[in-house]
Parts: sequence; C-alpha cells; structure tokens
Amino acid sequence: MPRKNIRLLNGKPLIAWTIGAALESGVIDRFVVSTEDAEIAEVARKYGAEVVGRPLELAGDNVKTEPVMIHALEEIEKKGFIPDYISLIQCTSPFLTAEVIRQAVAKLTNNPEKYDSCSTYYQPHYSFGWKKSDDGNDYFTSEYPIENRPRRQDMKIPYPYLGAGAFYIVKAKLFKETKNRYGGENSRITGIEMTENDALQIDSMDNFLLADILMKRKLEGK
Repeated sequence: MPRKNIRLLNGKPLIAWTIGAALESGVIDRFVVSTEDAEIAEVARKYGAEVVGRPLELAGDNVKTEPVMIHALEEIEKKGFIPDYISLIQCTSPFLTAEVIRQAVAKLTNNPEKYDSCSTYYQPHYSFGWKKSDDGNDYFTSEYPIENRPRRQDMKIPYPYLGAGAFYIVKAKLFKETKNRYGGENSRITGIEMTENDALQIDSMDNFLLADILMKRKLEGK
C-alpha cells in the first residue's frame, strides 16, 4: 500500500492514531517518529510527535525494525536523553489504545526484577485443525478424532496466543546488549492482551478497508 502511513483512516492519517494513543497514555517521556520521508515527518509533527531523520540505508522494504530502533535511540542519546526503557509502537496498529500502553509500561516498570520486556498479544478464534497427508494424494487428516472432536473452547492449542505487533517495551540496557526488541533469547517476556479486532494490523488494502469500518463503529460506540 503506497503511502499507507499517511493514508486517511476514518478522517485521520494512519500514523496519527498511534501517535495519539502514545501521547494520551502519559507514560511515554519522549516520543519520536523515525522516517526519511518529508511528508510523513510533517504529519507526525502536526500530531505532536518529535521526528528523527532516518538514513536512506535504513529506509528500504527489507530493513529490519531493530536497526531503525538502534539509530533512533542513538540520535536521542546524542541530545542527552538516556532512557531506562525503550518502546516500539507500530503505526500499522491503529486500534492500540492509551490504556494498553499504560498497562504494558506499568507491568514492566513496576516489576523490573521479574520481567525484562512486555509486548502485546491476542488469542485468535481457533477452529478444528487439519493437515495434509504426506503421500501426495491431497488427503486431509484431523488433529482430533473425527467422531469425537472436542468443542473449540476445549481444544488444546500448543501456542494459543499470537503477537499483536502493536506495542513493545524493553529495558534499554538489555536492548543495547541484544539488539532485540524482546530483550534477546533469555529475556523474561510478559504481555498485555488485546482483542483480535484491536490487534488488526494494516498490511493490505483489505486490512485498511476493514479497519476503516471497525474504527467508525468503535467511535460510534457500537
């Protein structure tokens, strides 16, 4: 989706929804948007964010997120701001709320001896599972006995939660050491649950159109 970060979602640029949630939360000491794009930078500033200019080598489609975070952190520290925690908010999650941000920050900062990082997750609506046979005949076999399958809510799912990708917070010292938003392989990770609808990420035009409908209904209190 070209220019999706500033495409209007229910009357506001997509990026404005997460900027608004972060600023409303009251728990983000310094909020910056990393971008190499002048128009995105202008929109970000309009809605109250500080902007860090992103180098072109970190602006390609195949660039991972952590190098961008590292660059932004280094730029902020050059200005004398040394954070204890660093968070990542992705503008493709417009249903992230200030309350979820407050909960995630509080859970980590109130329990630093227990947790190293916190992220958002959701529990998708799972159904009866199938897999294809290995014999090339395109037969399907079930994970449960066909004649004695359990109710959906009774199914045992090995990994019942999915990452929402909306908000991450990690100890800054650990992030610098591991260069990983979760704090690395041995990090003690916790999470805050979002609903499946609120965890919707904008990765396609269909996602965007659905989000537009859901946002309108949410704002109308339906």
